[in-house]
Amino acid sequence: MKYSILLLSLAAIILQGCMYDATETKVNNEIDAGLRQIIKTKNDSLLNALSDSDNKALKALGTEDFVKHLQSRIENVVWAFRRGTLDTKYTVYTDYYNKHEKAPNNTKLESGEGNYIFMYGNTTKETYVSLLKTSYADISDYLVTTIYELHNGKWKLNYVHIDALGQYGKNAQEYYEIAKQKAEKGFFIDAAFNIDMAESFIKPSADMLRYNNEADILKYQKEWHNEVNRNYRFPDTLHTISSKPVIMDLKPVNNKQGMYPMFSYLTQVPIQDTTVLKMELEDIKATVKKSYTGLDFSAKNIYYRAYNNNNYNKYHEFKEVNAK
Repeated sequence: MKYSILLLSLAAIILQGCMYDATETKVNNEIDAGLRQIIKTKNDSLLNALSDSDNKALKALGTEDFVKHLQSRIENVVWAFRRGTLDTKYTVYTDYYNKHEKAPNNTKLESGEGNYIFMYGNTTKETYVSLLKTSYADISDYLVTTIYELHNGKWKLNYVHIDALGQYGKNAQEYYEIAKQKAEKGFFIDAAFNIDMAESFIKPSADMLRYNNEADILKYQKEWHNEVNRNYRFPDTLHTISSKPVIMDLKPVNNKQGMYPMFSYLTQVPIQDTTVLKMELEDIKATVKKSYTGLDFSAKNIYYRAYNNNNYNKYHEFKEVNAK
């Protein structure tokens, strides 16, 4: 009995050490304008310092611990700015100013919309989490996570991280909603495309930001892919067409206009003979619209990429544009 009581006591101590404290949090415009400006200035300096490889400026921004482990702390983000992949322009995704009951301790913040939680360890009683959104080529969106701590009256950077947030202005939650809408209409190919996007953006701030429906995204990703695999097999020879083109795969293609489906197929028609290719394409379009009922053919653009003689270095691409 004494042994059992001892184990329970130890478990209680361990659990208490992992508990999240009562944190008073202000979000975005609730935060004092002067404080928001201080953090904005520091964020501007941070991205400029990363872009210019200015370690002196980075050290001036950081806590003692951040400076001590500088290279490991910036390793995740430096590639994006130092190589010019991302410029230093950004918008504030969400700001959180926090007063903690205890320090050091663990903190859990909830989004205003209630669709995610943000968890991190605080070592001071006042912290500022600033989530910044930046983009690449008007296609990919990234989330830069910065965490500042108040040390002796001065705000110091203690953490910075970058991960993929989304694409075309949509995050994991929005792609999940699109996927559900497509699935409800029976368009399971589109559902699979969009749920894959949702899954790829499911952790935009390492393991700190967790979407509440993460389990659902992973569950439906598996279900909808199974549905697609049950109904469609590749390679798919279109026997009703005299030239017997072979659909090799159907995947989404991403460009500045958006994400659209693309059929890749092998043809016996020489690639340079675009006149005959176009004639064959009309038969292909009519055939796939009948057989690939899991695809929404009302998409603004649908691509068809023709290869010949298994030569994947040369192809001819067609784009079908649907008027809206």
